[in-house]
Amino acid sequence: MKNTQKRKYQAAVILAFVLLVVGSLSGITTADRTPSTKFSITTTPTPFSPLNRGEEEIKYYNPDSLSNVIGVEDIEPPFKWQSAIRLTQDELAAYDGWTLTKVNAGYSADNGQLECDATIIIYGKGNDTHPGAIIQNDTTYHFTASGVTTIPLLTPLTLDGIEELWISVEWVQTEINAFLALMDEGPAVDGKGDWGFDGAWSELQIYGLDYNWAIGAIVEGEGNAVLTIGTIQGPIGIESEIINSGQVPAKTIDWTIHVTGGIFKKVDKTANDIITELAVDASETINLGMFFGLGKIQITITAVAENAEEVTVTKTATILGPIIIGIK
Repeated sequence: MKNTQKRKYQAAVILAFVLLVVGSLSGITTADRTPSTKFSITTTPTPFSPLNRGEEEIKYYNPDSLSNVIGVEDIEPPFKWQSAIRLTQDELAAYDGWTLTKVNAGYSADNGQLECDATIIIYGKGNDTHPGAIIQNDTTYHFTASGVTTIPLLTPLTLDGIEELWISVEWVQTEINAFLALMDEGPAVDGKGDWGFDGAWSELQIYGLDYNWAIGAIVEGEGNAVLTIGTIQGPIGIESEIINSGQVPAKTIDWTIHVTGGIFKKVDKTANDIITELAVDASETINLGMFFGLGKIQITITAVAENAEEVTVTKTATILGPIIIGIK
């Protein structure tokens, strides 16, 4: 009995998905039903709301190429289905201690349904086939216009120690063969950017819909440090400085000075160290001591912190014995 039900359910899912490519905003111009499936696509210019200062959006979609719209065919409305993205430690680790405050969701009012009710559902850690338990689902929104809309969460979620989140939009489709949810031009980020639920979870790319949902998690935190590398100087050895021009102290800065070149490539010198913390607008001198060589050299300085992106500066110079000149 169980096996029979499972076979029927899988067949229903496969027959549920369909890809529709729309060439204009006024209606469908072409339809491709290979393979047959529930979610769909369209091409449309899409308004986009910029972020406020202190916010960052975690997303997979390209906001400049939201050309596809997805819907569900062969249903009895009203029908609820979900589009979702999966965020793992690859995306969340840098935001530990931050707060998820809003969700961006892309909707099209131009393809069969002028307005739509939706619920934002946040799931916890699941596995490679489905999300975990619902963390919260108390935020609803009524879409009336096309574009990416920023939706404030009724209950913000602190990201302390959270390993994984699934951010889902549950759509209420009230029209037969309407197309609601925006996607980009792809390709989908495997296992993360294209999850759909119409009774069972699956990635849309298995149906040939290799795109990312226009869904983004907006997080707020204390901000990040921003590292810059100061003027590189000689003439004996190499000296420069690391500057923090960000909003918060930079933590655990790993820096490296590497010099190569000279006649017969005999010069290959490196200095590196760690700066435990660097305050806002502060700087720290770094250096590579005296070395010998002759001819053209290349100087590369790199710095990265736990809460700042890596920066690299490369210069050329000439070394004459221990004297370095012409750094540029």
